[in-house]
Amino acid sequence: MTLKLRSLANLAALTLVLGTALLGGCTTTKIPADGNGLTPYPLTKNLQAGDIIHLPTGTTMNFEQAIGMIAAAKVIYIGEMHTNLQAHEAQRRVIEALEQRFPGQIAIGMEMFREPQQSALDRWTRGELDEHQFLKASKWYDNWGSDFGHYRGILNFAREHRQDVVALNPPKEMQQQFAQAGAVPLTPELAARVPQTDFTDPFQRAMLEAVFKGHSAGGKPSSMSAEATAKMFDRFYRTQILWEESMASRIVDYLNSPAGAGKKMVVIAGAFHVRHGLGVPRKVLRRAAWPYVIVLPTELSIPEEHKEELMMDVDMPEIPLLAGDFAWMIPYENIKTQKAQLGVLMRLDGATVVIDKVVPGSPAAQAGLMAGDTFVSIDNFSVTEQSDVSMVIGGKKPGDEVAVKVRRAGQEMRFAPLLSAPAEHPVKP
Repeated sequence: MTLKLRSLANLAALTLVLGTALLGGCTTTKIPADGNGLTPYPLTKNLQAGDIIHLPTGTTMNFEQAIGMIAAAKVIYIGEMHTNLQAHEAQRRVIEALEQRFPGQIAIGMEMFREPQQSALDRWTRGELDEHQFLKASKWYDNWGSDFGHYRGILNFAREHRQDVVALNPPKEMQQQFAQAGAVPLTPELAARVPQTDFTDPFQRAMLEAVFKGHSAGGKPSSMSAEATAKMFDRFYRTQILWEESMASRIVDYLNSPAGAGKKMVVIAGAFHVRHGLGVPRKVLRRAAWPYVIVLPTELSIPEEHKEELMMDVDMPEIPLLAGDFAWMIPYENIKTQKAQLGVLMRLDGATVVIDKVVPGSPAAQAGLMAGDTFVSIDNFSVTEQSDVSMVIGGKKPGDEVAVKVRRAGQEMRFAPLLSAPAEHPVKP
């Protein structure tokens, strides 16, 4: 069966959680279905935003009914399409509802952070860092890159309620070494750091092969040799397994630790990591027999203007399992509708950030910024790397003023552009 899955720009990005494909078509011929693509039972109503479907029974319920069932689990997996604000709002609502029921007993595990950034997360939840400091300390734009606005509500709630947030992904260098090792035995040093891994799940491998083929083909014949393609898939497959084994290990280690004793954990990850229970849930269960639930925020539709960016054709194998326990129907909301832009393209020149191009008609152009200007500060934060500018602008909304200090021909100059929403089709470099 062919599915439309979220597309990513390159194979490296492909390993960053593939998709929250729409659930349509994920059932198989081994599970009689009425064609709705969500559950083996006929749906009793036309689905609307806010509807939550209990997939094993086809029962449509409201949030309060669903949270009563969700709250019984020790580990709550909530998938996402990374770029959908509404998916993150659904995650935040579940975290908030669980905190109300179990004050001080909820932790959050997040795929978006790597293990070495745990200390930055701890300092954030203790209130020791402001947002700008946290983004730098956690290397947000180096490790994840997605607009922080997607996760601001979740992380602010965790900070306000002193909830532990656990970084689930492995260190980048370990990931690279493991992916490149292939069939070669790991060095003793690397083997000591890598969690126990299992490559024997045939369903997960079949799904990953299908997604790999759909992404790498892109509707065009491949010029790569069969040997090169096989090696590339092996690296991708090993990376995916390492990510999920590392996430599972971090979840279990935390919940077995004194800090996690008696707590529940809400796991925030791309839907592909939790769909059918084949990824992280199965790997956690192998380590600890805890009750869990899978909640899949599910887009009712993708706007036409975003389909090419977010979807790709994938010939999915038949998986004799439901996609999860709950499908939460949500609209798609692109963060660009709330995002602000300055309108500059930048490059790093040694230790300085240089404006390489000013977008015509942008706030930067209207304020008088010019190509060749070098940033000194933005909103009184020193600029030493491009992410310093991105972090400040990322915390603004259209109409906000931002204080920009640049150096031009040896002279420092100050500007105060009013930020605007991005153009639908911004000028490319």
